[in-house]
Amino acid sequence: MKQIIVFCLVLAAIASARPSLQLDRERVEAGKTFGLQLVYPLSELPENRSGFSIDTQNGFTFLGMDSSDQVMRPSMEEMFNSFWGGGSRGAYKARIYTFKLRAPKKTGRLNIGKVLIEFEGQKQPISGDIPISIHRAYSDDAIAISLTPSKKSIYEGEQFYVTLDFHTYEHFEGNLKATDMSTGNDFIVHRSDAANIQFEPIDRNSREMKASSRFAWLTPTKSGNLQIPPFKFKYTKRGEPKIVEENKQMGGMSFHSQSIRQESVEAETQTPTVNITVKPLPTEGKPADFSGMVGNYSFSADFDRTDVKVGEALTLSVDIKGDGTPGTITDPKFPDFSDFRSVPPENSISKKVAGSKVITSKSIKVFLYPKKKGDFTVPEITYSWFNPAKKKYETAKAGPWNIHVEKGENAPEAAFQNPVAASGPAAVQKQEIESLGSDIRFIHQLKGTGNSAPYKSILYWVLMAAALPFYFIVTWIIRKRRKHNSDTALVRKGKANKMLKARFASAREALAKGDAKALYAALENGLIGYLSDKTNLEFKGMTRPQMKEELARLGVKAELISAIDSWLEKCAFARFAPVNPNESEQKQMLADVEKLCEDLDL
Repeated sequence: MKQIIVFCLVLAAIASARPSLQLDRERVEAGKTFGLQLVYPLSELPENRSGFSIDTQNGFTFLGMDSSDQVMRPSMEEMFNSFWGGGSRGAYKARIYTFKLRAPKKTGRLNIGKVLIEFEGQKQPISGDIPISIHRAYSDDAIAISLTPSKKSIYEGEQFYVTLDFHTYEHFEGNLKATDMSTGNDFIVHRSDAANIQFEPIDRNSREMKASSRFAWLTPTKSGNLQIPPFKFKYTKRGEPKIVEENKQMGGMSFHSQSIRQESVEAETQTPTVNITVKPLPTEGKPADFSGMVGNYSFSADFDRTDVKVGEALTLSVDIKGDGTPGTITDPKFPDFSDFRSVPPENSISKKVAGSKVITSKSIKVFLYPKKKGDFTVPEITYSWFNPAKKKYETAKAGPWNIHVEKGENAPEAAFQNPVAASGPAAVQKQEIESLGSDIRFIHQLKGTGNSAPYKSILYWVLMAAALPFYFIVTWIIRKRRKHNSDTALVRKGKANKMLKARFASAREALAKGDAKALYAALENGLIGYLSDKTNLEFKGMTRPQMKEELARLGVKAELISAIDSWLEKCAFARFAPVNPNESEQKQMLADVEKLCEDLDL
């Protein structure tokens, strides 16, 4: 019965009380301390109370409580309510209970908890949930950037992607610029274009924005515990509030004033280091002709026909497609084509993003010319890869093929086997010769021509002597040109400067249009393409350490190798950073890359 009476008294005290809650500051920052104040008029404080407390939630930490008595001035709202509803309209004495709290690290709209009053050991709430807004501290980063891998444990050579996430807070002011976005030397990388990242408000709060994009697809080049180093950025944020005191003299009087100012400051941030565990490929079940590719692949190969004549060509078409190392597919091991004459195959390789993976496709065309007639068998062609999803090696096969070769009409061996069948007039029979005997006309020497033979003339031998050197010179030129055209490396090197001019023309066109991403893509492709054309090596599929090693082996100077590596890194930053360099920076980089290509002597 006593408990019921006490409870009724509590309800009566609460019903007649006019307590209020307020914060001791305008802005509560995450992880910082603040005060929640319970303002209770002294005239309405319950006499039989034991005390006040707070039941916190959502990560708020209670640090302590103190109290003080103050004279409170009513607000305009209180004065309006007292005018219509009666009660005190002037100043009143109140006791202020200050709950010292620490805010959680999380930002947003959160409930602190409930304030409780205690009567004889029993606590009753005198408030509902207390929602307040938690802001990011001005001393903290104004943007949080993270790099998240799709997998943290993979096989050597397996493809995975990383997602770049941005979260901006209310004191972020922009000018975001990447200063280092290198993924290290242990990965082959295919980067996406991060220029079109769209920021969206978080929970309809326009003061905080977020964005997310798949930044790159990577393939590790070795096993072990590898790391993607931090990506580094610069940006501008609003600094911490500072109290500025000023003394002014006006009319012989001194005035002192205080103001709060916030200035824009330059800041830096970076992503956490990403740790990747790379497992070596299993040795059990590894095929002898393992291609080195890791992923999910398809393989097919076939001839365009199996019946052919000597002198005609057979075309072997090979198609390989998979989601392993972006931009790289090794060739299958081809059988012995000793019964055929072959020319260098035609290769084409392409890659595209499909879903969450980069798919690389390779097409190979091999042209074979039979050397002689007969029936020949081309052995089967196999292609093996490791499938990480199934954790086993897979092999695809094509063939064998039976090739039937017939004698060609214009083939050299046909002429030797049937020399009588040479083209020309039909063979003259014996009877025809006899009938023609009576119709043969005597050959009479023309008058005025003389009786000397041409070879007895000096002019004949002079012309003959002059024709022989001309013949040998023309023959030498033709053979040299044929040899030059048959040497693909030499032909490619000869066209390197022409191709470089075309690539730089594309770069200038992009610069004129103000398309920075296209400009830096053209510069990067131009430099890599020029190196590939000059050396007949495919630098596009290499990592930068491999590229530096190959250039050193070719005798390129160390300072030029360092410059090439530096400019490729700058082009990559400019292409994939969320912001664009200004026009003067773009023009300077174009001029520098052109000068670098001129200095190369390969």
